[in-house]
Amino acid sequence: MEKIYTTDDLIQAVNEYGIMPFWDETGFSASQMSGVSFMKLWNVREKAVNTNKIAYGKFINKKATFVSLDVFPYLCALRRDGYDFDSLTDEGKAPRREIDVMNAVGNTPTPSYTLGKSLGMKGYDTTVTSLQNKTYLCLNFKKSSMGTALLCRPEDVFGHDFVRGAYSLSAEENAAEILKRAKGLTLLDEKIKAKALLPAV
Repeated sequence: MEKIYTTDDLIQAVNEYGIMPFWDETGFSASQMSGVSFMKLWNVREKAVNTNKIAYGKFINKKATFVSLDVFPYLCALRRDGYDFDSLTDEGKAPRREIDVMNAVGNTPTPSYTLGKSLGMKGYDTTVTSLQNKTYLCLNFKKSSMGTALLCRPEDVFGHDFVRGAYSLSAEENAAEILKRAKGLTLLDEKIKAKALLPAV
């Protein structure tokens, strides 16, 4: 594995592996590939994510994960089982707390910490993680000393047609495309890999 030192290095690595966890001290991850300090890698992560050349959120195993744009539409179609969030809500499959968070985020990048305080919702962090796991939310960053995580709808970051570009495929077809394009997935624990290739809604 090539070492990650810069923003371009991280983007290149994500594009090479398709799916890459941010932090894992023992397994395959950006932190294991890093050639810089944790604080430096933290900043490299924020700059890379803010280029919108890769997607970032708690997409796999409910842990922070980078996903290449070559893989992301297939992951969205699979994890959402072809439902956009409005359709999921209309069919009564969206939990009330998830509806409240999605309504609060709307189409504007929203600081997660501030939103959590304003909603005063029990289980807020778990709800936000669930929405990322289902790919209805992703993360960007507002520039600050440590960076402020912004909750965003992927459609508002990458475009509606792009994010939903694989909705016409079956779950099996999307899983096959992910496996073909994301060699990083094969480096993860088999249970994590199997769960990543199933719908999340």
